[in-house]
Amino acid sequence: MLTGSIAGAAGVALLLGGAGTFALWNDDAAIAGATINAGTLTVEASNSAWSDDQGAIDDLANYLIVPGDTLTYVTTLTVDAQGDNLHATLNVPENPIATPVSDADEDLALSTALAVTTSLTTVEDGVTVESLAEDGSFDVNASEGTQEYHVTVLVHFPSGAPDYNNDAQAGSVDLSEFDVTVTQTP
Repeated sequence: MLTGSIAGAAGVALLLGGAGTFALWNDDAAIAGATINAGTLTVEASNSAWSDDQGAIDDLANYLIVPGDTLTYVTTLTVDAQGDNLHATLNVPENPIATPVSDADEDLALSTALAVTTSLTTVEDGVTVESLAEDGSFDVNASEGTQEYHVTVLVHFPSGAPDYNNDAQAGSVDLSEFDVTVTQTP
C-alpha cells in the first residue's frame, strides 16, 4: 500500500507539472535606441622639409654635418579631433632626438655635441602663436574641428673648443625617433 501511495503521488506531481504554468500577466515595450559612433583623434605630418643656411636638403642621409652647421626641420601637423566632450593635448615629448646609431665613440660624441631645440606653434587670425604652457604643449578642443600646428626643430653643431667636436668626426646619429603626441585628456 505504501508503494502504491508513493507511485500515486509521483504520478499526480508529473501531471501537475505538465499541465502548464501558472502564468502572470506580462508585456514588453521597445525602447528607442540609436547607433553610437566613436569619434577620432589623429595627427598627421605633412610638408616636412630639412634645410641649412644654404637652402633645402634633398637627402638628409647623405648630408655631412660639420661644426658650425645648423639644420632646420619644419613640418605641418594636422590634428583631427572629432567627438563630443573630447579634449586633448598636443606635445613634443622631451625625448632625445639625436640618438647615437651605435656605441662607437664617434657616434656618442656627435650625439653629445649636437644641441637640439624644438618649437610648436599654430596660426590664429593670421598670427603665429607659441604655446603658453610650460611644456610647450597645446590644448586641442574637438569643437574647433581640424587644426593645424607647426613644428620647427633646430639641430645645431656648435663650433669651438670642446674636444668632442674632433671626437665626433665620422659619427652618426639617428633622428628618426623624433615624434609628436596627441593625447586625450579628462
